[in-house]
Order: sequence, then structure tokens, then C-alpha cells
Amino acid sequence: MTREAVVEIHDLVAGYGRHQVLQQLDVTVRRGEALGIAGKNGAGKTTLFKVILGLLAPMEGNVSVQGQILNTPRVRRLMRCQIGYVPQLHTPGKMPVSVHDAVLMGRWSKGFGFLKRPRPQDRQKVIEILQEIGLSHKERQDVRLLSGGEQQKVSIGRALVREAPILLLDEPSTYLDHSSQLEIIELIRSVRLKYRLTLIMISHDPEHLEGMSDRILLLKNGRLEER
Repeated sequence: MTREAVVEIHDLVAGYGRHQVLQQLDVTVRRGEALGIAGKNGAGKTTLFKVILGLLAPMEGNVSVQGQILNTPRVRRLMRCQIGYVPQLHTPGKMPVSVHDAVLMGRWSKGFGFLKRPRPQDRQKVIEILQEIGLSHKERQDVRLLSGGEQQKVSIGRALVREAPILLLDEPSTYLDHSSQLEIIELIRSVRLKYRLTLIMISHDPEHLEGMSDRILLLKNGRLEER
């Protein structure tokens, strides 16, 4: 039986100003699938993620998430709650933040916000996710003191704590040493199966997607093609 489509993109044209980055792009991602998208820097991978996240409106065509077409700012904002996002590995800020609080920020707008403090269930979910990603023993440690692999685990934990059915991962293992890459690949495989997630991952190197993806597409000249 064919699984239902979770993300559908039809005849998508997207870009900035008059510059078109994505051209007549079509792709369907089904529930529980792990899709890898490879492409050189500047190919449009980040632009595609911005469209799926509802941060960039299409110039032409349409995008739907969970059956909802992202055709208004309100719908784009609402459907963003259905997506967890793991950005590229980056250096933490200068302010001290504990691992617990760094992961807790994934609950922002989901369980708490400007006028609402985190609830006990928000913090309990963080504790559960920290155990899942193997960082319970560093819950109170300053996130700036973590290794690159551990910081990437925090980013994954921040996405998981949202309890979103879709994860977008930007270069999830590319900038790590070999040992940390293997850990992150295994973690992504594990949480995908446990939480029945749909994954979309991008990387400039197809080899970094192979251990995590059911299929890999190549983004080239604004279009997706079979690798």
C-alpha cells in the first residue's frame, strides 16, 4: 500500500527578487521516508528548505505539508509547527547556556512563549530527549564546552523535543570527524524509527547522505534529478 504524501512540491519556482533559484521543481516525500538531497553549494538546497519551512513564498507552483497548501502566511506559520529543523553545525554563542536549556528552546511556541513560562511537561520532554540522544549526563553542562558531535546531538534534540513528525536536516554529519559522523548517522536512524519520522536531509556531498537516506536526489540547475 502506498504511504500518504507528507510533503508535496509541484512546479515550484522560487528565489529572491527576480532571481529564480528553483525552477519547475517537483518532488513528493511520503510518510516515514528519508530523502537525501545532494547539490553543490549555491545549488538551492537552503532555498528549498526555506520554502518547505514557510519562510519563503513560492514565485510559482505550490507546496503542501501534511495536506495543507502553504498559500498564506497564517498557514505557513501553523504548518511550521509540524517541522523540526536541524541547522548546520555552528559555534555556540558567547552566553552560557546549559544543555537542558538549549534543547528546551525547541519547545518555544509549542509549549511556551514570551508570556508563558516552560511547563513541567516541557521540561520532562527535554529529560526524555536528552536520554534518547545520550546527553543526560551533561544536562547541566555549558553547551559551549561540548564537542562538535555533542553539539550536533543538541541540535537534533532541540528538533525532536518539538514532537514534529517531519525533520529537516542541513548537512547533519558533514563537518564532523569520522567517529562523530558514525554516531550521528546511527542516532538519526534510531530516532527516525522510534518516532516514525519523515526526514529530508541536504548535503553538498552525497556520501554523507548514503547511510541515512532511502533515496538520494541531486539538485542541479534548479531541478531535482535521480542521482
